[in-house]
Amino acid sequence: MRDQAEKLRAMARSLKQQIASELGRGLEHTRVIAVTSGKGGVGKTNLALNLALALAQKGLKVTLLDADMGMANIDIIMGLVPEYNLYHVLRGEKSIRDIMLTGPFGLKFIPGGSGIQELANLSEDELARVVAELGRLDGESDVLLIDTGAGIANNVLAFVTAADDIIVVTSPEPTSLTDAYGIIKVAAARRARGTIYLVVNRVGIEAEGTLVAHKLTTVAQRFLGVEVAALGSVLEDEAVERAVRSQEPLLVAYPGSPAARGVRAIADRIIAASFEDKTAARPGGLRSFFRSLTGFLR
Repeated sequence: MRDQAEKLRAMARSLKQQIASELGRGLEHTRVIAVTSGKGGVGKTNLALNLALALAQKGLKVTLLDADMGMANIDIIMGLVPEYNLYHVLRGEKSIRDIMLTGPFGLKFIPGGSGIQELANLSEDELARVVAELGRLDGESDVLLIDTGAGIANNVLAFVTAADDIIVVTSPEPTSLTDAYGIIKVAAARRARGTIYLVVNRVGIEAEGTLVAHKLTTVAQRFLGVEVAALGSVLEDEAVERAVRSQEPLLVAYPGSPAARGVRAIADRIIAASFEDKTAARPGGLRSFFRSLTGFLR
């Protein structure tokens, strides 16, 4: 009788642990990070791709969405040829897993195509189906990193305002800095809920990146009342152009290059700020993100 009672208690403990585990998994949400810029030509897409790879290389499960409408080219940089994209999911022809591709370090890649623009024209039933489809990925990845378009078009602002974290990429040129300030200003006016970060790309020396970041973050605080956190800078590096020509990501083709080291340092700071800091805001999850996104587009 004593042995039987002990077995029953062991089974009860096992069941309790199993339920706790299931509940814990249900509370896990994917963190959505939007990478954006005020203007084109600052290296935003290259940074988004290699940042995603750096995060994956450090042990996070990462999904990358190419949402640069009309200029989507992450697949070209990775040397991939997607047969389907998000548009086919919206039409009900493919599931989200059907269109996903796998890149280096286990990175998952969702080709955007024209799909995001179509979200604005979906019926309520279609929208619910698409959100549910994309929501199935919630918790399967630690990060959904989105390469948005440049500028302040509606589809760009939709991603920026709905994301958990926003990374604004700029270069040291005055026009680029002015446009970066512009997107920070608009994001604040639209009450973007995520933390805004800044990366200064294509700097001559690290001190230049530090000075540029200090100026922009100070101006944003003084005139907009917006706290912008500097993540660091990436050096101008010929290896970046060579990697693009060879259709390989920088972190794969030239992992020891100065630019690659800069990207990995930025990845370390993102992990510290968004995953290791206990005070960091909890991610809302993919369902919440896509509901916000489609609501904004409409």
